[in-house]
Amino acid sequence: MKKSFMTGLIILLPFALTLWVVNYLLDLFTNPLFNILENTLLWFEQKQGLSLLHHQTLVHFLSRISALILTFFFIVALGYLARKFFFDGLIKFTNKIIARIPIVGTVYRLTKDITKAMLSTEQKTFKETVLVPFPSPDTYSIGFITGDIPAELRKFIPETDVTVFVPTAPHPISGYILFCAKQSTHSVDISVEDTFKFLLSCGVVQPSIKP
Repeated sequence: MKKSFMTGLIILLPFALTLWVVNYLLDLFTNPLFNILENTLLWFEQKQGLSLLHHQTLVHFLSRISALILTFFFIVALGYLARKFFFDGLIKFTNKIIARIPIVGTVYRLTKDITKAMLSTEQKTFKETVLVPFPSPDTYSIGFITGDIPAELRKFIPETDVTVFVPTAPHPISGYILFCAKQSTHSVDISVEDTFKFLLSCGVVQPSIKP
């Protein structure tokens, strides 16, 4: 029974976590419109003499779907205006205003930079998977080259030339930023996805071997 339970848990848990993340993101983006649409539907029901008030599940479903569709088109329109018209200047002006607000500005700049780096199609966040001698010269950790050394820092460490992010396991969203010489790293032919699987499983799930 114990083996069956663990097998079932292994099958179910990824689905549960995926649904949880998707549900959280949907709520995050649609909640601002959801309450407005739900109240609008109930108001329309009262004006038209319908009986939606007795079908809360239907009202909830229609409001959530409508909020999701409107949010999608809003994001698309926002991106189009930002890329094609003067709207880009307005966004930059808004960014400057928000950035001046204490605490809020710091959080906003951090999330903006991370989002841009992770979702940008023009550049790869993780350029290359490498092995680096860390935390001691005799042991190695797997990491990702994320870019070059900032010019201001390279003044003090001229022998280094790349920035390496070394994730922790089993939660690779945290880790260490290392400044290394490119020659001290060892490039490995493992995809970013396989590397994260390896870290999340604490080394249990082996990376797929490429021909």
